[in-house]
Amino acid sequence: MKYKITIAISLIGLLLGGIAYWFQPYNQQDLFGVSIYLIMGVGAFLSSFFIKIYLKEKPLKIANFVSLGVIMAVLARIIFDVAFWDSTSHNLAPFEIIICGLNAFFPALIGGFLGKLVLSLFMSNTILSHKKESR
Repeated sequence: MKYKITIAISLIGLLLGGIAYWFQPYNQQDLFGVSIYLIMGVGAFLSSFFIKIYLKEKPLKIANFVSLGVIMAVLARIIFDVAFWDSTSHNLAPFEIIICGLNAFFPALIGGFLGKLVLSLFMSNTILSHKKESR
């Protein structure tokens, strides 16, 4: 069961990276006027936030697997461009992979811990009941 959850989290990251990275030409950084890195960051944040709330996995695990999915999408795009379009188009591919991975990891980590905070504040009655009982 745990393997299915990690694969599902990675597929969410793959979908996120595919949406942000596959729908624009190689030399453009905008998708419909929005930076692809902003799309990746916000998408990683929101996806890890909701994964944490619904699946209750560890935030670091969520961030790792969402980032892994984004990196897989970037690698697939690099392989596709090098194989079918121009073999010299991704001469800085390692930096491209690192930038996209970090751009997805930190917002996903923040989203996971924020989801954990929301769960602890709103899903447990301990904080609210202690405030009512002390009055």
